[in-house]
Amino acid sequence: MADILSTFPDEVLCHILSFLRTKHAVATSVLSKRWNHLWHSVPVLDFTNTILTNQNANFRFNDFVYSVLLSRISALPIKAFKISLTYDYIEDVNLRIPNFSMWINFLLQGGVQHLDLFLGLPGVRSLPYTLLTCKTLVSLNLLFFSINVTPPSIQLPSLKTLYLRYTFFPRGQDFMLLLAGCPILEDLLVSKLWWFPYKDSLTTNRWKNFTLTNLTQATIDSTYFHFPLEPLLNVHSLSISMAKMDSYNHVLPTFHNLTSLDLNSFNYRWHFLIQLLKHSPNLQTLKLNEAGTDEESWTRKDDKENWVDPDFVPQCLSLHLKTCHLLSFLGLQGEFLLAKYILKNSTVLQTMKIWNGGQPEIERLLQSCPRASSMCKLTVYHVSYDDGASELNLPLDTSGSCGGGGND
Repeated sequence: MADILSTFPDEVLCHILSFLRTKHAVATSVLSKRWNHLWHSVPVLDFTNTILTNQNANFRFNDFVYSVLLSRISALPIKAFKISLTYDYIEDVNLRIPNFSMWINFLLQGGVQHLDLFLGLPGVRSLPYTLLTCKTLVSLNLLFFSINVTPPSIQLPSLKTLYLRYTFFPRGQDFMLLLAGCPILEDLLVSKLWWFPYKDSLTTNRWKNFTLTNLTQATIDSTYFHFPLEPLLNVHSLSISMAKMDSYNHVLPTFHNLTSLDLNSFNYRWHFLIQLLKHSPNLQTLKLNEAGTDEESWTRKDDKENWVDPDFVPQCLSLHLKTCHLLSFLGLQGEFLLAKYILKNSTVLQTMKIWNGGQPEIERLLQSCPRASSMCKLTVYHVSYDDGASELNLPLDTSGSCGGGGND
C-alpha cells in the first residue's frame, strides 16, 4: 500500500495529509524519503483536540506550531488553520499562547482562507486587529474571543462564513461594524455575544436600513442581547433563539426568501409568532420550541399570552407550508390551539410532528381535528421531561372534540 501511495503526485498526497491533524501529518515524514518533506506543503494545518497537561507542554506546543509555520514552503498558500485547546492545569492565560499574534500575522501573509480558533478556557483572548482587514479570509469561526474594532475600518471583502460564539465586544455598535465590513457574507452564526449594556443600542437609526445582501443562512442565539432582524432580510434559512425579555416590538421586515424557520425560546408570545408567519410568505418548513431548553421553562404553568385565532391566514400557511415540528410541547392550551390552527389552515401540509411531554390526550385530540391538507401525516412522540412538566394540564374537553376557545 505504501508503494502505491508513493506513486501519487505530491499534490494528491498533500491533499490526503490535509485530512490529518498536523502532528500526524508531520509523523509521516519517517515513512520514506519521498514522505520526508511532504508535510511542509500540506494546505491545512490542524491543531484541534490538543490537550496540554502542564506549562512545559504548553511551551513545547507553542514551539511546535511556530516551527511548523516557519518550515512551510513560502510559495504555497495556507488554505486553513484550525486550533482548539484544552488545559489540564491552571496558569496565567496570557502565558499560554505567547506567539498567537505572531501566528496570525504569519497566516495572513500566507493568504489564509479559513480560520477556526479556540484557545481554551478560562479567559477571553483579544483578536489581533490585523485579522479584521484580511482580504483572503473566506470563513472565520471564533470561540471565546474579544473583538475591538477601533479604529473602525474593518474590511473582510472575501468573508462568506462568520461564526461567533461567546464573543465580547466593547460596544454593540462594534458588532454591527464587523457585519458591515463583510459585504458578501452568506452564512452567519452568533451565540452568546456580550457588550456593555450602557453603550449604544443595535436598533439605532444608523442601522435601520442595513441589510446583509448576500446572507442566505443565519443562526442567532439572542439570549443575552437583542439582535435586529432587518439585516437578515434576505435569508432562506433562519434559526433564532430569543432573549426572554426581548419583545420585538419594532416593525418586522418581510422575509420574501425565507423557506425554513427554526424558532426557539419565544416563551409563548403568540402575537410575535403570528406576525413572523405573516412576514414569511413563502415559508415551507417551521420548527417551534416555545419553551426553550432551560429548567425554568419546563415548570411553566400557563401560556405567556392567550391564544386568539387571527382574523387572517398567513400566506405561508395557505400556500406553502409543508413541514411543521412542534418541540417541547407541554400540553398548554395555547400550544394545542396553535397546532389546531396550523392543521386547519395549511393546505399543502405534508408532515406535522409533535414532541409531547405534558398531556397524553394530545394525540387523540389532534387526530380528530379538521385538516386543510389531505396529505398531512400527524405524528406525536411522547417524551419525558423534568417532573415539573407533569403538573401541567390541558384545560380542554378530553372527550375527543376539538373545542376550546382562545380566551379560556
